[in-house]
Amino acid sequence: CYIEGSIENCIIFRGVQIHKDAVLKNCIIMQDTIIGLGATLNYIISDKDVTVDGGVTLAGSPKLPLVVPKGSKI
Repeated sequence: CYIEGSIENCIIFRGVQIHKDAVLKNCIIMQDTIIGLGATLNYIISDKDVTVDGGVTLAGSPKLPLVVPKGSKI
């Protein structure tokens, strides 16, 4: 994994890239996902090969996390 941003209470699979100033809290990020510069994710479950562009904010809730399907580009 390549992690330059900050992560808290997350599960990160192999091959994940988290770029500078990205903030992830309470997330499950599956393999080969790319989180862009300055993105903010909270309560997200990301399947494989997802790309989140820089500056994007995604949020779910503790009882209903947001699920991002395999291969999505956001």
